[in-house]
Amino acid sequence: MGRWKMLRDEENAYGLEDDKAAGQEPRLLLLLAGKTGAGKSATGNCILGQKHFVSRLGPTAVTRTCMVGSCRWATWDIEIIDTPDFFSSEVSQTDPGCRERGRCYLLSAPGPHVLLLVTQLGRFTAQDQQAWSGVKALFGDGIVARTIVVFTRKEDLAGDSLQDYVRDTENRALRKLVAECGGRFCAFDNRATGAEREAQVMELMRLVEGLVRDHGGAPYTNDVYSLAQALGGACSEERLRKVAETVAARAQKQQKLWLLAWLWEWPQMLGTQCIRSVAGLCDATVQLVKHLCKRWPQASTV
Repeated sequence: MGRWKMLRDEENAYGLEDDKAAGQEPRLLLLLAGKTGAGKSATGNCILGQKHFVSRLGPTAVTRTCMVGSCRWATWDIEIIDTPDFFSSEVSQTDPGCRERGRCYLLSAPGPHVLLLVTQLGRFTAQDQQAWSGVKALFGDGIVARTIVVFTRKEDLAGDSLQDYVRDTENRALRKLVAECGGRFCAFDNRATGAEREAQVMELMRLVEGLVRDHGGAPYTNDVYSLAQALGGACSEERLRKVAETVAARAQKQQKLWLLAWLWEWPQMLGTQCIRSVAGLCDATVQLVKHLCKRWPQASTV
């Protein structure tokens, strides 16, 4: 508890005393994100210390809507929001109007203090990259500075160093992700109990503490969160409709930007490939002519 006594002493410096001034306990909001099957719900349960979120193995997504869980840690009231994989084809089909994404914004308003990007150890795939790109598209690039990478299946390390694993991995996309997130990462064995679970949560909360301190205790915000706050007096359905419309417009804009980037890069890539192909063909032709001239000298004098 010594570590958390220090946190209590420093709450004012972090800006968390603003909650106390308003008659509330210091509140931290953690947002879970990642692809389907990465272990988001199990990680949330591990932090909470209880089975609150539905978590089980299956061929399809278990989490289809955002859910909120809460716990007490030292003097902090912690809220954890579990989210579906918003950018999987399954969720995109069931949420074409971005209502669930809008609901995520309303549940997490005025904004999360930290985003926990969950991925399985040893399995950072193209789907994980897509989920990460989707997170940035949904919340803006500024969310990167609030992100901690949480690896699940810590038990697969078999006692080896997580730092060594991240440093030595041949997965360039994973190394890029960790660097992009400022080297903030930890690992969870979501089946851990007792002191082992407590140690995992403590390690995570040290990283959370650092982000809270770096940002003066203020939550992450953007234009959508500002809109959600401004609509505070409106009825819940009206707030959801307007926020969902804004999120949908943001998504359409991002898709156009991705398309423009692809249209810009594709001809350049194609041009480079064509040049290389033509150069290779010309070289092969020259070599063939030289070979024929050596084999049939009379052909070169005709």
